Amino acid sequence: MKALPCPQGHGTMKLRKITKTITFRGMEIPCQVEAYVCPVCGLEAGTVNSTGAIQQELAENFRKRTGLLTAEEIKSLRKKRGLTQQALADLLKIGVASIKRWETGLIQSKSMDQVLRLHLRGNRFKDDFSGNRPFSISRIKLVLTTFEKKLGRTLLKKTDRMLYAAKYLWYADMMAFRDLGTSMTGSSYAALPLGPQLNNYRDLVEEIKKADESQAEPLTREELLIINKIVKTFPEDRQVYAAAHQEKVWQDKPVGTAIPYSEAKGLREI
Repeated sequence: MKALPCPQGHGTMKLRKITKTITFRGMEIPCQVEAYVCPVCGLEAGTVNSTGAIQQELAENFRKRTGLLTAEEIKSLRKKRGLTQQALADLLKIGVASIKRWETGLIQSKSMDQVLRLHLRGNRFKDDFSGNRPFSISRIKLVLTTFEKKLGRTLLKKTDRMLYAAKYLWYADMMAFRDLGTSMTGSSYAALPLGPQLNNYRDLVEEIKKADESQAEPLTREELLIINKIVKTFPEDRQVYAAAHQEKVWQDKPVGTAIPYSEAKGLREI
């Protein structure tokens, strides 16, 4: 439909592209909006497709302003490397749904943007964010259930944001990399305001809860000794939470950036 009657009786409203400034995530961002406009009273009416288009343009302009890869850049870099969405997801150790969302408008975190750049540009140090081990959700579940048995309480709760579970997991992965040369789960981590956190944890929590730990590679004696040491050092949630916030490995990172495994040697609370 190319025309729409003005509800004020001024005749035909015509389809136009207008520029509007919209507040998005605390920033004033200009974007082009497709709308029907009355030439008499100036009344505007959005089209059926305008809402989704506006959200996508806002997201792209926000990414450009904050230095994040845009959806188009992610897509073009991925294709340049000859990667399917699934292949890129496998490299990043995340679900393919995240790749699809980032390529259609969802804004990635700063830490995931950093990991995306490393993989899409073929950086040879990418293992610094996986700890030299393939990512395994079933092994995350195994490590966390092992912690639960030894701590005598549940870490993965019904409405959990992994506030404490992620701290135990982070110490287990970082210490395993430091002492054994390989992380326990292949997870990547970000420096967030509430401490070190599993990258993309919002997308992973439910998958972790549903995972079958019996499908994971069994923990080695050395890995179990590391978990035992963490449990002995931090028998309470508040202790592991406080310790993680004392680590310079976390303190020195800008919010949202990835925490590389190469900094595991800088752990000082355990």
